[in-house]
Amino acid sequence: MIKHFLRSIYRNILKNKMSSFLNLTNLIFGFGTFILFASLVSYEFNYDTFNTNYDNIYRVQTKQEDSYPTNFCTYSPSALRYHLLTDLPEVEKVLLMREISGNQGSGQFFTLPDGAQLYEKLGYWSENSIFDIFTIRIKEGNTANALTEPNSIVITEKLEKKLFPEGGAVGKQVVIGKRYPLTVTAVIDDFPANSSLKPSYLISMSTYETMNDSKSFRDNWTAISNDNFILLKKGANSDLVNAKIKDAFKNVKDFEKSTPYLHPLSKMHLSPNSQPDYYIILSMLSLAAVLMLVLSCVNYVNLSLANSTQRACEIGIKKVVGFSKKAIAVQFLGETMLVTFVAMILGIAAAILAFPVLNDILDKNMDFSVFFQGHLLLIVLLASLLAGILSGIYPALILSSYNPVRVLKGKLFSDRAKTFSTKKLLITTQFAISLFMLIVSLIMNNHVQFVLNKNLGFDNKSIVFAEMNVKDKVSFETVKARMAQHPEIVDVSMSSTMPFNGNIGGYVTWEGAMPDQKEMISRNYVNYDFIPTYNLKMAYGRNFSPEYPADNQNCIINETAMKAFGYTDPIGKQLFLYGKAFSIVGVVKDFHAFSVHNPIPNYIMFLNDNMLVGSKMVTARFTPGNGQKAKQIFSSELESVVPNEPFEVKDFNVILYTENAFLLWKAFEKLFLIFAVVSLIVSSIGLFGLMLFTIKRRTKEIGVRKVLGSSVATIYRQLSFEVFALLGGAILVACPAAVFIYKTMPGTYKEPLSITIFIIGIVLIAVIAQLTISYHVLKIAVSNPVKALRYE
Repeated sequence: MIKHFLRSIYRNILKNKMSSFLNLTNLIFGFGTFILFASLVSYEFNYDTFNTNYDNIYRVQTKQEDSYPTNFCTYSPSALRYHLLTDLPEVEKVLLMREISGNQGSGQFFTLPDGAQLYEKLGYWSENSIFDIFTIRIKEGNTANALTEPNSIVITEKLEKKLFPEGGAVGKQVVIGKRYPLTVTAVIDDFPANSSLKPSYLISMSTYETMNDSKSFRDNWTAISNDNFILLKKGANSDLVNAKIKDAFKNVKDFEKSTPYLHPLSKMHLSPNSQPDYYIILSMLSLAAVLMLVLSCVNYVNLSLANSTQRACEIGIKKVVGFSKKAIAVQFLGETMLVTFVAMILGIAAAILAFPVLNDILDKNMDFSVFFQGHLLLIVLLASLLAGILSGIYPALILSSYNPVRVLKGKLFSDRAKTFSTKKLLITTQFAISLFMLIVSLIMNNHVQFVLNKNLGFDNKSIVFAEMNVKDKVSFETVKARMAQHPEIVDVSMSSTMPFNGNIGGYVTWEGAMPDQKEMISRNYVNYDFIPTYNLKMAYGRNFSPEYPADNQNCIINETAMKAFGYTDPIGKQLFLYGKAFSIVGVVKDFHAFSVHNPIPNYIMFLNDNMLVGSKMVTARFTPGNGQKAKQIFSSELESVVPNEPFEVKDFNVILYTENAFLLWKAFEKLFLIFAVVSLIVSSIGLFGLMLFTIKRRTKEIGVRKVLGSSVATIYRQLSFEVFALLGGAILVACPAAVFIYKTMPGTYKEPLSITIFIIGIVLIAVIAQLTISYHVLKIAVSNPVKALRYE
């Protein structure tokens, strides 16, 4: 029986090569796409699972309810670690970490043996308990006390190869910042690609306290800029710990409405700020992957029914010689299951070949081994089984129900309505999925272009900058004087932060506010030239100026802050920051200080002391077309002023176009474009099957119409009308679904939906449908009607 079954499948494939090829290709596209993106989603959801203590690791974050909207900050104060977390009986281990370089994020310069400077971005000040909480493999040294003593550093294997190509780094010294020698106490394996923490080096927390002479560091409740991790004891209740720490800020002035809370490691990658944005994007990808598989299954049904005429005689003869309806149904279902299984295997092979392309699009280093981890392989096998059953059950029941007498007499399609209502539903589903994927892809493309071209509120072109950490005080006027000698440099400024790079928070009250009213702000300490360097526009008042000696007691706010304070005439009004009063002398028009996906914050600028010392951003605007020369001048002049301070000169657009949210949307735009292209290909295959089925069913009708004098154009219109009626039904389903996706997309600022997107999508689908059906319709329309009448 099995031998007969396999022989029957083999003969059917040879007899219907084109139909078999289309069926297999269709399913390979569906399974390949599903497997590829299921692997991506699985990879993202399995971040950090390599840690042995994965289920018991939490980061202590801060919920700040006195800001609007409520801010979920990933950091917490250092005092929380020393004065509360260590005393909780549910906590087994506590870890305090801090990104290196303060406000501007992590990063440090290492002096190489030849004197050159190596910039390594990913570094932390850390306690030794990191080795007790996280799973970190040691290559050299001993982690028992690697980060307990001052001037100790642990480096990864990758960094060791850069600093000590000959190996054997443990016990050797490295110099950071051109002045701080540290001893390498251990070398660890590189962190896995799917780790939320990927430092290339760790410096002991005691080193931080020594370098910064931070006597009050352990008692500081207001600097919310540290990472506090805890390892809960097995069986400990995180909700109970949350209840015990929720009032930690109760007696901290200006922070009474802040609440620390535990954020599990399982959510640290997908939802670091306790927001569902990334979950939404992954859900959209998952939906698209499932829809691609469904589309392939629908196409398989359509193609199977289209091919039914080729197998009608086979079914009739089998029924005549004694095959039961059940036996024939089982045979066709078995064929489908076998084809589906083969397509799944080939789909896996296609996904493996496409994996490097996916890595390039997402700028990741995923390994396809993720497919064989967890339950993903089982899910794909179950999906294959389910797809085989769903794709095969309907054609099997339809084909096995054919009347053998009618089949052998050539009257297979006499009862026109028996299968065609279901057929219409399948084709409408196919159109709807394809149109939905195409419109969503266009929406994504529109959104990325909107972000790319959005008016940022400042001029981001022709700007270079350097992040400085200067120990010996230098007057910034010296820097300005040297830069002024070069016509290529138009403006130069100094500030604590800059747009898209760095943030200093805080709370202010204002003249006219209620006693308990305050607002969270983003503040920046700037010199006189910051506003002209970035071409910020004044809405009211003036810029800081040397002509006003009291400007160190004044401030400039943005329009968002003005609205938050309820001012219509803000000039001369006072703000209060940590008890000190500042008078408002100007209002700048709103500009994006951070990602364009986030709301514009309350932004306040204070005048700095014009001294280049500590952590500062130095920015220069150059004349268009002189970028390379301006960078060389900028770097050379800074080097001459602060020869002992390492720095790196960068183009501003580097941080603008490598900003995480922008890169993420750019990647997903490409992914949905892939989905759209694949869905159009699969739909074209399905339409081929639809028209084959339709024309087989209506061969005699077309012949009669031609004999009675119908023109080719008339027949073409009548046959096309049926397809476009189904497309109309698909439009009613796909367009509202695409609008829902648009409204669900995360981000504060979006390009308003344009009807043009829907028109483009509908027209493109219609053109593809027209081209697909034209081949079949014209072929039968120009054929000899006598042959058509002989058909039945």
